[in-house]
Amino acid sequence: MALLTLILMPIGKYHDGNWSGNEGYLYITLVYNVSITLALYGLFLFYTATRNLLSPYSPVLKFLTVKSVIFLSFWQGILLAVLGATSAIEPVYSKDGSVAVSRGTVAAGYQNFLICVEMFFAAIALRFAFGVGTYADHSSSGSSGAGRPVTLQSISSSLKETMNPKDIMQDAIHNFHPQYQQYTQHSNPSRSVSSKI
Repeated sequence: MALLTLILMPIGKYHDGNWSGNEGYLYITLVYNVSITLALYGLFLFYTATRNLLSPYSPVLKFLTVKSVIFLSFWQGILLAVLGATSAIEPVYSKDGSVAVSRGTVAAGYQNFLICVEMFFAAIALRFAFGVGTYADHSSSGSSGAGRPVTLQSISSSLKETMNPKDIMQDAIHNFHPQYQQYTQHSNPSRSVSSKI
C-alpha cells in the first residue's frame, strides 16, 4: 500500500483525506483498515490461546503499548481525515483567497503533530512495559554494576543478526513443515508423548 501510494501521488491520484471514488485514498484506507483490524483480531486470538504460557512475562502491558502506537495512530488518522472531509478542519488559504494547503494535508499535519506528542507518553509506557531488568546480562556484570561494555563490533554484529533473513526462513520452514511435531499445547494434557514421536 505504501508503494501504491508513492505511485499514485505523483500522477495526482492520491490526496490525503480525499474520499472520492476516483482517487486512491479511499481504497488504500479501506485496505489498511481491514488488514489492521484482522491483524489486531489475530493477535487477540493468539493471546487467548497462549495466555497461560505468557502470563509470567506480563504480556498485556507490552501488547497494549506496542499495538496502541500502531493501531490507535492509524484510527486517529482516519478520524482526522473524516473531520477534514466534513469541514471540521479548514484548509489554509493564501492571500489571494485560493487554497494553499488542502484539508487533507492539514489533517495529516495534525496527525503528525499528535503522533510526536503521543510518542513521548508511549516512550514512558514502553519503559515500564519492557523494563531493562528482564534483558540485563547479570552474569557478565562486574561488582561495579556497569555491565558489559558495548563495543562497535557488538552493535554491528547484533544489527547483522537482526537484519539476517536466514533465521526467518529457517523458522518458517520449520513451523510450516508437515513433519513438525514438536509443538504441544500445554492446556491439552490428553496428548501423549508417544504421539509426538
